[in-house]
Amino acid sequence: MNPTSRVKIEVCGAKYYIASSEPEAYVKELGAQLNAQISDMLAQNKSLSVTDALILCLLNYMDNYHKAEENTDHMRSQLTGYLEDAAKYRIEADEAKREIERLRRELEQTKQELADVKQTRAQ
Repeated sequence: MNPTSRVKIEVCGAKYYIASSEPEAYVKELGAQLNAQISDMLAQNKSLSVTDALILCLLNYMDNYHKAEENTDHMRSQLTGYLEDAAKYRIEADEAKREIERLRRELEQTKQELADVKQTRAQ
């Protein structure tokens, strides 16, 4: 586990020190993305306060998070179904291999019986 470090970021002119076990570059990139999104919102709508822009960013991130969670759950469910199908098909394949082997033995036995009958008739 990475040790916790303090990373300085700047959002809307305010400096924040973030304690994180994530790499410093990652935390700084998150701060830069947040700052850019807030700056874009403020530039597009001059009547927004920084707090309003932060709330809108938060709602946007929460929406994206919830959609990602739903997508993850859906994919996990699909994967579980695929794994169950694969296990079922593996069992069916094993059963088919056993049946093929049984039929091969039966064919060899029948060939041997036929050869014995032909040999008996030839005598």
